[in-house]
Amino acid sequence: MSRTYLIPLATALLLMSSFILPVHAESTNWRYLVKTYPLMGNDPALTQAMNKLGAEGWELVNCTEGEAEITCIFKRREKE
Repeated sequence: MSRTYLIPLATALLLMSSFILPVHAESTNWRYLVKTYPLMGNDPALTQAMNKLGAEGWELVNCTEGEAEITCIFKRREKE
């Protein structure tokens, strides 16, 4: 492909991306929640707790496992 076609192609791709990308992405405000759960081999209880938070709109972002506990970070969009 010759160089004379690259600039118009790049310009067209940039213009198209402005229509595809969501406009509100830059203005989203998030709330965060940090929860620590004991690790006692009780997977159904942990699953139930996570499902309850999911039903409330919380999205799991990350978990870190400690000695006998797991700390999870959740986020959800802040209501306007």
